Amino acid sequence: MKRILFIIAVNGLLLVQIAFGQKPPVKTAPKTQTPTTAQKLFYPKLKIQAEERAKAMITGDFAKVADFTYPKVVESFGGKDKMVAVLKNDTAQMKAEGFEVTAMTIGVIKQIARVETEIFAIVPVAITIKSPGGKDVGESSIVGISNDNGVNWKFIDGINQEKFKAMFPKAAEKLQIPEEKPPQPVENE
Repeated sequence: MKRILFIIAVNGLLLVQIAFGQKPPVKTAPKTQTPTTAQKLFYPKLKIQAEERAKAMITGDFAKVADFTYPKVVESFGGKDKMVAVLKNDTAQMKAEGFEVTAMTIGVIKQIARVETEIFAIVPVAITIKSPGGKDVGESSIVGISNDNGVNWKFIDGINQEKFKAMFPKAAEKLQIPEEKPPQPVENE
């Protein structure tokens, strides 16, 4: 039960199993580049916006969460209003069962790649969940995508390497989504 609820929380309560008009990958060499450490510094808004989104998840500002979500994911819900309603409902259900996401900590971003006109980043996230049995912490990742040279970022969570490759085959050649680490109990502070 904890594992299922953790997955729901990690995924930001988003259902990203949608059809993205997938086409088989083209066999030509993609125009990609992986920035050096110095180049990564040109995307300071990535971590800032990921942290703003995490804060919005924790505080229940689901309209803001939707604003930071990749547009095709929002569309899969039937629009922003429906997505907000689903997130509110799922969060209320979790709380009724005694589970609550109390913290989402954005880690050090180590993977960034430019693919044609978009920049992709794998953003590590540590998620703390309060449960009837105490507190658990797990690790996951979200994908940040910018189509304006890193000024604005949209995020997708609940995505593994297989889904990432199906949605963004060229980016998946350059970036590897780490395996999710299931929640582990931690002592209460």
